[in-house]
Amino acid sequence: GYLNCQYTQIEALEKDKNPHFIVEVITLYFRDSPNVIAALEHEFIGAIKISSELTKANTFLQAGNIEGIKAALRDIKKEHSELRAKFETYFQLLQFVCQLMRQAGPVEQAVNSS
Repeated sequence: GYLNCQYTQIEALEKDKNPHFIVEVITLYFRDSPNVIAALEHEFIGAIKISSELTKANTFLQAGNIEGIKAALRDIKKEHSELRAKFETYFQLLQFVCQLMRQAGPVEQAVNSS
């Protein structure tokens, strides 16, 4: 499967460049992946909140409730700002992971010996 192919590629790097590369990659993955997953979870929750606020604004619009629309728009702006901040954190984590992968060097196509 896909994971086996990726592992074979990482294994090839370990033999060529760093005898402990697999352990380092797996350690970094399990150290950093909970942060990435938590960041994604927060972004999805924020997106759901924005969607909910848009639905409320639409309901107020259909009812002709100008004050309700204004309040909903304030809430949309607030949720949008919070969501943007969370995505920025997520992108920083991704950049960190990419930097780690660049430091590891290029991944060449490995040939599975089995």
